[in-house]
Amino acid sequence: MKMMNIYNKVRRLLPLCAVALLASCGLVEIEHSENGKLDGSWHLVQVDTLSTGGTLDLRNEQYYWLVQGTVFELFTPWEGTGQGLRYVSHFQYEGTSLTIEKLYTFDRAAGDPEVEDVDRLRPYGINKVEGEAFTIEELSGGNMTLRGDELRLQFKKH
Repeated sequence: MKMMNIYNKVRRLLPLCAVALLASCGLVEIEHSENGKLDGSWHLVQVDTLSTGGTLDLRNEQYYWLVQGTVFELFTPWEGTGQGLRYVSHFQYEGTSLTIEKLYTFDRAAGDPEVEDVDRLRPYGINKVEGEAFTIEELSGGNMTLRGDELRLQFKKH
């Protein structure tokens, strides 16, 4: 009975040890991100206009920023479908600086066309189709606050 327990433990650990050995030799690359707390799904809950002090409460709206690895996505779900409106991009993230690169409409059939009308991006707090830069004022496990040239954006981790 005792020998069977040892056998089962070894059998469960063997695949993990094999992957660790291959990764340590550089034969298998394990995907990881340098983004830390930035990675994840962020719900835009408030937009503050810096010049006027105005505030827009978006807690009941569904505007999301999704960050994973090198991919940045803006997303609004369509009611009850699991699908939605998507814009994708890459981004630069260093210290307290976040810059969104050129945005594309996620539409594979149409070749993911570039976004040319910035009005499509404004509901997400983006005022440029390329090169929108933000200073990260807060980034915790559950909250993120970004300050751009015109707006302060507040997010909750979703």
